[in-house]
Amino acid sequence: MVTDWPHEQVLVRYLARGVLVAVAGVSCLLLGLYSLIELIREVRDLAGDYGLWSMMMYLIQTSPRRLYDIFPFAALIGTLIGIGGLAQHNELVAMRAAGVHRQQISAYALGTVGLCLLLLVASSELLVPSLETTAQAHRDQAISGQITLDGQGAFWVRDGQFMVRIGHSVWGEDQTFQFADMVVYELADDLAPKWKLAATTGAHSEGQWTLREVAITQLSEGTPVTEQHTVWTFPSTLSPELFDAAVTRPRLLSTRDLLGMQAFLRDNALDATPYTQALWQRVFFPVHVLAMVLIGLPFALGGVFRQNPRGGLGLNLFAGIGIGLMYFVMSRLVQGVVGVWSIPIWLGSLLPALIIALVALVLLTRR
Repeated sequence: MVTDWPHEQVLVRYLARGVLVAVAGVSCLLLGLYSLIELIREVRDLAGDYGLWSMMMYLIQTSPRRLYDIFPFAALIGTLIGIGGLAQHNELVAMRAAGVHRQQISAYALGTVGLCLLLLVASSELLVPSLETTAQAHRDQAISGQITLDGQGAFWVRDGQFMVRIGHSVWGEDQTFQFADMVVYELADDLAPKWKLAATTGAHSEGQWTLREVAITQLSEGTPVTEQHTVWTFPSTLSPELFDAAVTRPRLLSTRDLLGMQAFLRDNALDATPYTQALWQRVFFPVHVLAMVLIGLPFALGGVFRQNPRGGLGLNLFAGIGIGLMYFVMSRLVQGVVGVWSIPIWLGSLLPALIIALVALVLLTRR
């Protein structure tokens, strides 16, 4: 064992620096590739006021979300490349000779990734939701001129002679949209409001709005008169695809917003399952990233496949990255179907990480 703590601090800093540089390099590479794909996709949508400058601003504002999406892969590949580089130059052998065990090396590597995760999670809570919503709203407004985001976070949509304000927009379990806290103004030819419709909930389908629990107030003549209706429909000229881009996906909301949407949906007897699943996915996101890195570490440390001093490292790294990516895909599949299981959603979301972490710990303890 290392008895001189200052010497061990030097080793820890050296190891952390190698992992950080590798993770940062892979993150930049993957983010650049992802942004290039988004750029090619956005070029096809250039229309109206959505020009090159608007497109670049959109790509910049949505960069934190793309970094959040690619970070599990960057953390896995970067950590294994950083550890693998130390192994290639026999620096891991020197650390082992100094008394630093494989379990300690793994803990230091995971700690480094954990610090990166703290910064990433903080940005995903504070920056990503607002930037994503603003970027999407400005993009859709520039392209179609039909949708606007107000200062309270509500959407305003122009639909023929109607102006529709949507206070809350949620994704249903079957990937349909449900709206709540809606206000609709019917405009006269001179754009003066004739009617005001306030609805508790609503839905949009091809060619029609359907509102429920509606209070209709006449505004154009004399004293306003309000009528109550259980259901009210009126025609629409909007395409449903407009809302597909405008409504924020549950996975992009902050934890606070997810908790608020859960409470709102339950209070209004609506299905909260998509938001419950997104909440636990967000809470356990750091756990899954660390588990993904952990299952790759035994391969990078040479504890699975035997290697000679001058070769064999590539096989271990390739296997480690492959196993980590396979775990990521399987965990996403499990999180997608956990809602239909008879176990709590939080347990189903956490179970893959617990299993893979146990397997990784067994591999790390092997001689």
